[in-house]
Amino acid sequence: MAQDLFKTTLTDIKIEHAYGRCIRARDSHDQSFADTGYRAALARDRKLLLALEAMAECTGRLQESQMGRVMRDPAATHAETKGTTQHQLCREAFRLCEEGKAIRNFEWIYGAAAWLCGYNL
Repeated sequence: MAQDLFKTTLTDIKIEHAYGRCIRARDSHDQSFADTGYRAALARDRKLLLALEAMAECTGRLQESQMGRVMRDPAATHAETKGTTQHQLCREAFRLCEEGKAIRNFEWIYGAAAWLCGYNL
């Protein structure tokens, strides 16, 4: 019940804002933002997993709305069928965290998810 309520509060706009915040934190070398997310990922925080899943779903929807027809075109090149980097990053970050194999390469994505969960960043 609480998990469903949490997922409904994660709108596409809020998720895009969190992703933008993670990019700004990375560019300004705010390592505490990344460290907080990475610690939550290592602990396999349930809310963080829900936020990562919602981020992967949201970026998948955005990718489909922006590139759907091109990606499904039989004449499309390999590069056109791969999808957006943002979606791939969110999907892999979620998969690895769910398997208990969180890695530092995705610490900024984990930070964005932690921000969505309400961690004090």
